[in-house]
Amino acid sequence: MQQSFEQEFNAMQQIASITSNLTSQERMRVAAWFLEYAAQDNDAADFVGARKDEVAATATYVTPEPEEAVQKPVASTFAEPYAAVSPKTGAQKAAVAGYWLQTQDGAESWKASEVNKLLKSIDVKVSSISIVLTNAVKAKTPLVEQLARLGEGERSRKTFRLTSAGTSYVEDRG
Repeated sequence: MQQSFEQEFNAMQQIASITSNLTSQERMRVAAWFLEYAAQDNDAADFVGARKDEVAATATYVTPEPEEAVQKPVASTFAEPYAAVSPKTGAQKAAVAGYWLQTQDGAESWKASEVNKLLKSIDVKVSSISIVLTNAVKAKTPLVEQLARLGEGERSRKTFRLTSAGTSYVEDRG
């Protein structure tokens, strides 16, 4: 059972990595396709059927426009909740960005680079996001938890998600 969980987790990490550069709508189309693919197995049909309607309701099946016509998300969409929470510390700033990634983008986990990119999109600078997140994980009341680490040393890639304290921090102030 442990090996199966590890295989599933590794598959999820690979899917997240492969789809990390897609928009939310593009990821939803990929997810909808994958649910159809997974439903080909009769054992999975009942589980997939329960989830298929949720994904279909949020996935819009449209032909993507040419690259130059695709509009990027406006930074002010993240700026509004960020301003409402008004975080002071690096860990609080990372928590707000992580909350956005989890709730608005539907990410179950995220990387430091994704948080940093989101913060930079609204001109918020954090000296070293990796150190900020490491300290946030080790804090007395951690706002963030580390899920996995791929690789060794400085070049390792860590994945994170908010703790319940991190979620409460953002929701209570936003």
